[in-house]
Amino acid sequence: MNEASSTDVNLARLLAVEAEIKAGNFQAAAAALDALAAQTPADVRVHLAASSLGRAAGNARLEIQSLRRAVAAAPASARVGMELAKALSRHGRHAEAVATVHKALQLAPDELAVLEAAVAIADVAGNLEAAQQHLQRALALRPSQASIRRALGRNLARQGRCAEAEPHLRAILAMKPDDLPALKWLGSCLIDLKRNDEALALLQKVEVLDPADPSLPYYLELARGQTPSSTPPDMVRGIFDDYAHRFDAHLLGKLEYRVPQHVAQIIRQRAAGRDADVLDLGCGTGLVGKHLGRMGNALVGVDMSPAMIGRAARLGVYTELRQGALLDQLRLIPPASFDYVIAADVFIYVGDIAEVIPACFTVLRSGGALIFSCETADSAEGGLVLRPSKRYAHSTDAVEALCRAAGFERCAIEPMSLRLENNAPVAGFIAVAEKYR
Repeated sequence: MNEASSTDVNLARLLAVEAEIKAGNFQAAAAALDALAAQTPADVRVHLAASSLGRAAGNARLEIQSLRRAVAAAPASARVGMELAKALSRHGRHAEAVATVHKALQLAPDELAVLEAAVAIADVAGNLEAAQQHLQRALALRPSQASIRRALGRNLARQGRCAEAEPHLRAILAMKPDDLPALKWLGSCLIDLKRNDEALALLQKVEVLDPADPSLPYYLELARGQTPSSTPPDMVRGIFDDYAHRFDAHLLGKLEYRVPQHVAQIIRQRAAGRDADVLDLGCGTGLVGKHLGRMGNALVGVDMSPAMIGRAARLGVYTELRQGALLDQLRLIPPASFDYVIAADVFIYVGDIAEVIPACFTVLRSGGALIFSCETADSAEGGLVLRPSKRYAHSTDAVEALCRAAGFERCAIEPMSLRLENNAPVAGFIAVAEKYR
């Protein structure tokens, strides 16, 4: 029997394998696929079915290995290459995913399904420039497709290229004046372009169409020239859920972020080998916990982002992880529960910390300390400033006053560069507020 006739016979056998996978009979499916692969190694469908088995069984190695074999069996198939790229992306192998989907696009540069996958993979990898290129290609193929133009406008806005985003978002509104995503993104862009009156008119339209939008008050305040007291929780959660998989590599590598190890060093020096209970506010992926390790007692992490919590859990150093808003979680903790409360690059998103500082004081024991970082605002700017980056900066005078008012006897300020932004250091400080009684 030749290869062509064998693959015809394989169809019924592959359907049977698919049924076994759906039923959860993974061993039976694996045995059948091994036999098929031995008989017809060039049948790409066999390898695709094996990748489906790997995915269903939670076996990433089998899934990716099978898709590599599928690509080898059908090297001219852009769709097969796309499936491998998607699997690599799902399993966090983002650089490989981007390179693999690029090869698929070389085979089928005008296939929208491949372009769509390329955009999604680039987005997950945090490569907005690559996603932009794919969206521009897709728009050239489908210039009247609103979803592509909207996505391109959003992409350019996320890059801070608001002047370029504006015509795309306006084109959407010309087709559909009540398009909420376009209205919100254009409103945000116009704020960044210092055209607040235009932004306010658009956002007020959003207010009529979607008054329950949780981020709307924040943007309305910005459009009115005011400083919002805090970033909406849903915005923060969304940012860090999207960022979780590349957070460590981006911060520690590209942005030279060193705050976590510095905070951990302060605690270790102060504890001097004694056991201590530590509350890590905005723990993220656990960067401070990783440097701190187990100190003999509780190491409790709190974060708004479920994806960040999931990453922190993998370290195995936290005795407990809690998902929720910082102030809400602080209010659930009994007084005098911790020796240290830490917040590494957290208050830059919280904004107004007038309630957070006293809540931290309450949960600390006598002799404990609150250790946190802030971006620096000049006192002439005011105690709280919202930067164009949408992160808050605090003046040292305001921070010291808040700590004294909360009951901390001493607040030591150490200036330091927090990270890089646009290849320039971000001025900030570490504050250590001490509770003596």
